[in-house]
Amino acid sequence: MKKIFCAHRGVSALMPENTLPAFAAALALGADEIEFDVRLTKDKKLIVSHDDSLERISDGTGKLCEKTLDELKRLNIGIEHGWDVGFCEAREVFELLANKIGFNIHVKEHGEDGYLIRELYKLIKEFGAEESCYFAACPSELEWMVKVAPEIRRCAIQLPNQEIGIYDMAKKYGCFRVQFWLGMFDKELIDRLHSEGIDCNLYHAENAQEFDLYFGMGIDNLLTNRMDLAARYTGK
Repeated sequence: MKKIFCAHRGVSALMPENTLPAFAAALALGADEIEFDVRLTKDKKLIVSHDDSLERISDGTGKLCEKTLDELKRLNIGIEHGWDVGFCEAREVFELLANKIGFNIHVKEHGEDGYLIRELYKLIKEFGAEESCYFAACPSELEWMVKVAPEIRRCAIQLPNQEIGIYDMAKKYGCFRVQFWLGMFDKELIDRLHSEGIDCNLYHAENAQEFDLYFGMGIDNLLTNRMDLAARYTGK
């Protein structure tokens, strides 16, 4: 079995998360994929950010969705690492890395009438990246993906307290992958999904001992914040 690594928000343990330098470093370290999160700004632009609140990730305050793209671009999201680096747009990630590395695109919201998903779909088609991208999301977003971007592969994300189980979610929305959280799966569930041709991602694993454990259970793709250690593990 090929050991696949996805750099979670880029090389996010060592560099500012969800930034172009962190994604470029993941490519340089031999990651198979990068994972990044997409949200909408006040003026309906696609921006890369895990959080909607600005306090943890930047020198700004308030809600991301209440700021325009220009306002967000003036913020520094590298403070934790002593960097000065800004938010990036989804388009900038495509311009830098489309078709050079896989994109695990975590869709955090769908927007009015599926607007965010429609706009991402346009980007993917513009760059001819249909084969190297997939959407990862929860049921409310998966429903819109089926409606407005059915050609893009889907990954069901398992979160605590969801009413629908990950297996049923994957089957309902025609997902080719699922993405587990730690503590919410076992080998029996992995085997059941594999029997249906559904691959299994896991968030997250951060060292060689964990890599051995989860690949040994049958996980296909490990999301990691330490792509530097994953590169050493795979000999890349």
